[in-house]
Amino acid sequence: MKHVIMANPVSGKKKGQKYALVIQKLLKKYGVDSDIILSKYSGELKEKAQEISSHQPTRFYCVGGDGTLNEIVSGIIGTESEVVVLPCGTGNDFAKYSNEYNSLRKIILTSLNTPSTKCDVIKLNNHRYCINILNAGFDALIAYNLKYFRNIPLLNGTAKYNLSIVYTLFTNRNYRLRIKTDKISETGKYTLVCLCNGRYYGGGVVPSKRSEVDDGKLSVCKILSTSLPTKLLLLPKYKSCKHEGLKQVYIDDDTHSFLVVSNHKFPLSIDGEVIFTNRVKASILKDAVNIVKIKK
Repeated sequence: MKHVIMANPVSGKKKGQKYALVIQKLLKKYGVDSDIILSKYSGELKEKAQEISSHQPTRFYCVGGDGTLNEIVSGIIGTESEVVVLPCGTGNDFAKYSNEYNSLRKIILTSLNTPSTKCDVIKLNNHRYCINILNAGFDALIAYNLKYFRNIPLLNGTAKYNLSIVYTLFTNRNYRLRIKTDKISETGKYTLVCLCNGRYYGGGVVPSKRSEVDDGKLSVCKILSTSLPTKLLLLPKYKSCKHEGLKQVYIDDDTHSFLVVSNHKFPLSIDGEVIFTNRVKASILKDAVNIVKIKK
């Protein structure tokens, strides 16, 4: 199997290239030759992964956050290629699922004797994919506003995310949406709506404790329209996963299809990449991609 390190050079406080060289050196130490591809523009890693996988099965090493992983996964859907996810991004949310180690050396060493396992993926309209969490509304706006804090030195990903939360709170936005799933069809005002394949996002927030990436199901978490004082009370509970059972919160862990439409564009985060749209249709793709899960 071919081994390719794919890195976003601006990930991990702009240390993506440095991390890639460290990983290549570790692989070489353990007798594995590898190539490095550094992305120069958005979408390049998807193109390269697709091209390489069309010729032979490849083990890709993802050096970056969920956005970098999204590109690689989108390029290898339906192939025999696989991904080792390294915690080298800002939030490293999917890496919390795929790795029980934080040490790059231990991850690489363990990965050499670890086969990949199947992982589900969310398929979106326009043939896009989401491996972790798709979220619309207030939390997507937080992800969008994160751009204002990314380059602040000496702050980790969680601290930057917290600053974006405070900044976004002052907008106090709620969104009028029509939501349709396997079980419901309703229109109302919402603070946020999450569709979860993975479990963590936003630096460790857990919308649903029962979300699994390999069960063929999606979890929906909806929070109804809230005032600023209510947001201030609710956010700490949401961040610490103590929001279940609150009257503003609805969670369904057995969803397979999902549609959200609005008369106005709303922020939508796809594995951390934020777009503005007035429609998103999503469904689950069972066992769509191969992930190397590192266990102690």
